[in-house]
Amino acid sequence: MFSSSDESDFEDYYRGRRPRIFRERINFELMSYHSFNEKFRISFSVCEELLRYIGPSLEHETNRNHALSAKQQILIGLHWLGNGGQYHGVADMHGVSKATVCRVVKKVVNAINERVFPDKVKWPRNTADVVEKFYSIAGMPNVAGCIDGTLIKIDAPREHEDRFVDRHGNHSINCMLVCGPDLNFYYVSARWPGKVHDARVLRNSELFSKMNSGWRPHPRSILLGDSGYGCTDWLITPKNNITNDEAVQRFNRAHKSTRRLIENAFGVLKEKFPCLQKLRVNPIYACNIVKACATICNLTSNTLSEIGSENDEEDDNSSREEIEPDTQSGLTRRDEIINLFRQ
Repeated sequence: MFSSSDESDFEDYYRGRRPRIFRERINFELMSYHSFNEKFRISFSVCEELLRYIGPSLEHETNRNHALSAKQQILIGLHWLGNGGQYHGVADMHGVSKATVCRVVKKVVNAINERVFPDKVKWPRNTADVVEKFYSIAGMPNVAGCIDGTLIKIDAPREHEDRFVDRHGNHSINCMLVCGPDLNFYYVSARWPGKVHDARVLRNSELFSKMNSGWRPHPRSILLGDSGYGCTDWLITPKNNITNDEAVQRFNRAHKSTRRLIENAFGVLKEKFPCLQKLRVNPIYACNIVKACATICNLTSNTLSEIGSENDEEDDNSSREEIEPDTQSGLTRRDEIINLFRQ
């Protein structure tokens, strides 16, 4: 029990606390389709689909203190991802605090990666359609995907800062992605510093292990990559045309026309989520954000191939470190494909 003086001091302290302020929250569902898509980078229907996926893991067990609903949390997270601004700017728009935005964005990103990423970022069941669509672009046979790495700028980390300095002198992470003919992402590896070469990222990935063990998305299918990778029987790179062979020229043109889709996919991803222009977070969190953004891109399935960024070619790390050596089986497989262009 408090004494009379203690009770008085306690009341004075309690009454002297700064009262909590609950600001009015906007009902974004009243917005037009265009305004909603502009702010959150997805449509109403995709938002509802995302809510079904991750809503249960975001709901609070109490309604005290104006607890945010799962949908409000999703909209806050998407607004920050699609805005690329500061936390306090998004906080003012949604009537919450800056700390709340920080916590909510992490929750939404983690929920997307845990519940949606495994289901949406993978090769489709009907890979025959994928091969056929790739072939219709420039006549490249048996293509199941295009692969490349892109650099995502981040703030200088506190630990191992030198490992994140890329060839442009910026701090970044190196993210490897594989895309399909509709620019959907089939594979994402986002866990390496910007100093690491693209070939090393691939060599240490789960995709490399599976493909080297004989797994293929489609029978005898191949991936198309740039000259920074080594040519293997499942990853085909361009060929230097020393003898001016017309078949090699046609092969290289077809290879370039088809492989450009991964550059377009990078352009779509970064245009859709301006936060990826520079992530002011730690490297691990930055990698999680990239995965979540790629997942949302697949959810929308509304990409436009003409949005590809010409500057994405600069993200290629082929000029750094050693180039992965070609394998004899890779050279043989590439020659087989080149022979198809002699007809």
